[in-house]
Amino acid sequence: MASNSRTAAHAKKSSAVQRLSAEAEKAAKRAEAAKQLVRQAKAELKKARKVSKQSKKAAKQARKKVEAAQAASARLAAARAARAKAQNGAKVSKASDAAKGQPRAKAPGSPRPSAKPRPAPRPSAAAVARSVIKRMESEPAPAVPMPEAAAVAAAS
Repeated sequence: MASNSRTAAHAKKSSAVQRLSAEAEKAAKRAEAAKQLVRQAKAELKKARKVSKQSKKAAKQARKKVEAAQAASARLAAARAARAKAQNGAKVSKASDAAKGQPRAKAPGSPRPSAKPRPAPRPSAAAVARSVIKRMESEPAPAVPMPEAAAVAAAS
Protein backbone atom coordinates (compact mmCIF):
# COMPACT_ATOMS: atom_id res chain seq x y z
CA MET A 1 0.00 0.00 0.00
CA ALA A 2 2.87 2.32 0.65
CA SER A 3 4.27 1.69 -2.81
CA ASN A 4 0.83 2.39 -4.32
CA SER A 5 0.62 5.79 -2.61
CA ARG A 6 4.12 6.62 -3.82
CA THR A 7 3.20 5.70 -7.38
CA ALA A 8 0.04 7.78 -7.18
CA ALA A 9 1.97 10.79 -5.83
CA HIS A 10 4.61 10.31 -8.52
CA ALA A 11 1.89 10.14 -11.16
CA LYS A 12 0.31 13.34 -9.82
CA LYS A 13 3.69 15.00 -9.77
CA SER A 14 4.57 13.90 -13.26
CA SER A 15 1.18 15.01 -14.64
CA ALA A 16 1.67 18.40 -12.98
CA VAL A 17 5.16 18.64 -14.46
CA GLN A 18 3.86 17.63 -17.87
CA ARG A 19 1.07 20.19 -17.64
CA LEU A 20 3.53 22.94 -16.62
CA SER A 21 5.99 22.03 -19.35
CA ALA A 22 3.16 22.07 -21.90
CA GLU A 23 2.12 25.54 -20.67
CA ALA A 24 5.73 26.70 -20.87
CA GLU A 25 5.97 25.48 -24.46
CA LYS A 26 2.73 27.27 -25.35
CA ALA A 27 4.01 30.47 -23.73
CA ALA A 28 7.30 30.20 -25.65
CA LYS A 29 5.37 29.76 -28.90
CA ARG A 30 3.22 32.79 -28.09
CA ALA A 31 6.34 34.83 -27.33
CA GLU A 32 7.94 33.77 -30.62
CA ALA A 33 4.74 34.71 -32.49
CA ALA A 34 4.71 38.10 -30.77
CA LYS A 35 8.36 38.63 -31.77
CA GLN A 36 7.49 37.86 -35.38
CA LEU A 37 4.59 40.33 -35.26
CA VAL A 38 6.89 43.04 -33.88
CA ARG A 39 9.44 42.35 -36.62
CA GLN A 40 6.74 42.57 -39.28
CA ALA A 41 5.41 45.82 -37.83
CA LYS A 42 8.92 47.30 -37.77
CA ALA A 43 9.47 46.29 -41.39
CA GLU A 44 6.15 47.90 -42.41
CA LEU A 45 7.03 51.06 -40.51
CA LYS A 46 10.41 51.22 -42.25
CA LYS A 47 8.72 50.86 -45.64
CA ALA A 48 6.18 53.55 -44.76
CA ARG A 49 8.94 55.95 -43.71
CA LYS A 50 10.79 55.30 -46.95
CA VAL A 51 7.66 55.97 -49.02
CA SER A 52 6.97 59.14 -47.04
CA LYS A 53 10.51 60.37 -47.61
CA GLN A 54 10.23 59.67 -51.35
CA SER A 55 6.91 61.52 -51.60
CA LYS A 56 8.36 64.52 -49.76
CA LYS A 57 11.29 64.57 -52.17
CA ALA A 58 8.95 64.39 -55.17
CA ALA A 59 6.84 67.24 -53.78
CA LYS A 60 9.94 69.37 -53.24
CA GLN A 61 11.13 68.73 -56.80
CA ALA A 62 7.69 69.63 -58.13
CA ARG A 63 7.69 72.89 -56.15
CA LYS A 64 11.10 73.77 -57.56
CA LYS A 65 9.89 73.09 -61.10
CA VAL A 66 6.84 75.29 -60.53
CA GLU A 67 8.99 78.12 -59.16
CA ALA A 68 11.39 77.83 -62.10
CA ALA A 69 8.48 77.88 -64.57
CA GLN A 70 6.98 80.94 -62.88
CA ALA A 71 10.31 82.76 -62.98
CA ALA A 72 10.78 81.87 -66.65
CA SER A 73 7.27 83.02 -67.54
CA ALA A 74 7.83 86.28 -65.63
CA ARG A 75 11.05 86.89 -67.60
CA LEU A 76 9.26 86.15 -70.89
CA ALA A 77 6.40 88.48 -69.95
CA ALA A 78 8.88 91.24 -69.11
CA ALA A 79 10.66 90.70 -72.42
CA ARG A 80 7.36 90.84 -74.30
CA ALA A 81 6.41 94.05 -72.51
CA ALA A 82 9.79 95.56 -73.38
CA ARG A 83 9.36 94.60 -77.04
CA ALA A 84 5.87 96.11 -77.06
CA LYS A 85 7.23 99.36 -75.62
CA ALA A 86 10.03 99.35 -78.18
CA GLN A 87 7.51 99.00 -81.00
CA ASN A 88 5.62 101.97 -79.58
CA GLY A 89 8.80 104.06 -79.69
CA ALA A 90 9.90 103.79 -76.06
CA LYS A 91 13.46 103.01 -74.96
CA VAL A 92 14.48 99.37 -75.40
CA SER A 93 15.44 97.63 -72.17
CA LYS A 94 16.94 94.22 -71.72
CA ALA A 95 14.89 91.35 -70.35
CA SER A 96 17.55 90.87 -67.69
CA ASP A 97 16.93 94.42 -66.41
CA ALA A 98 13.24 93.63 -66.00
CA ALA A 99 13.98 90.40 -64.18
CA LYS A 100 16.46 91.98 -61.74
CA GLY A 101 13.67 92.95 -59.36
CA GLN A 102 12.67 89.29 -59.02
CA PRO A 103 14.38 87.26 -56.29
CA ARG A 104 16.44 84.44 -57.73
CA ALA A 105 16.41 80.88 -56.55
CA LYS A 106 19.51 79.92 -54.60
CA ALA A 107 21.99 77.46 -56.03
CA PRO A 108 21.63 73.99 -54.45
CA GLY A 109 25.16 73.95 -53.01
CA SER A 110 25.26 77.53 -51.70
CA PRO A 111 25.74 77.96 -47.94
CA ARG A 112 22.93 79.31 -45.83
CA PRO A 113 23.38 82.62 -44.04
CA SER A 114 24.04 82.05 -40.38
CA ALA A 115 21.21 82.91 -38.04
CA LYS A 116 23.42 84.04 -35.16
CA PRO A 117 26.30 86.46 -35.51
CA ARG A 118 29.53 84.69 -34.76
CA PRO A 119 31.71 86.00 -31.93
CA ALA A 120 35.03 87.60 -32.80
CA PRO A 121 37.77 85.02 -33.24
CA ARG A 122 39.98 84.56 -30.20
CA PRO A 123 43.74 84.81 -30.56
CA SER A 124 45.67 81.58 -30.66
CA ALA A 125 47.77 80.39 -27.72
CA ALA A 126 50.95 81.17 -29.67
CA ALA A 127 49.81 84.75 -30.30
CA VAL A 128 49.03 85.25 -26.61
CA ALA A 129 52.42 83.83 -25.62
CA ARG A 130 54.21 86.17 -28.06
CA SER A 131 52.40 89.20 -26.69
CA VAL A 132 53.24 88.24 -23.09
CA ILE A 133 56.91 87.74 -23.94
CA LYS A 134 57.04 91.05 -25.80
CA ARG A 135 55.46 92.85 -22.84
CA MET A 136 57.91 91.27 -20.40
CA GLU A 137 60.90 92.27 -22.54
CA SER A 138 59.74 95.86 -23.03
CA GLU A 139 58.90 96.71 -19.40
CA PRO A 140 61.32 96.34 -16.54
CA ALA A 141 59.95 94.21 -13.73
CA PRO A 142 58.56 96.39 -10.93
CA ALA A 143 60.43 96.15 -7.64
CA VAL A 144 58.53 94.19 -5.06
CA PRO A 145 58.30 96.21 -1.82
CA MET A 146 59.56 94.38 1.23
CA PRO A 147 57.33 94.15 4.28
CA GLU A 148 58.41 96.32 7.26
CA ALA A 149 59.11 93.41 9.59
CA ALA A 150 61.42 91.80 7.09
CA ALA A 151 63.19 95.16 6.48
CA VAL A 152 63.84 95.67 10.20
CA ALA A 153 65.15 92.12 10.58
CA ALA A 154 67.40 92.61 7.58
CA ALA A 155 68.82 95.88 8.99
CA SER A 156 69.98 94.33 12.27
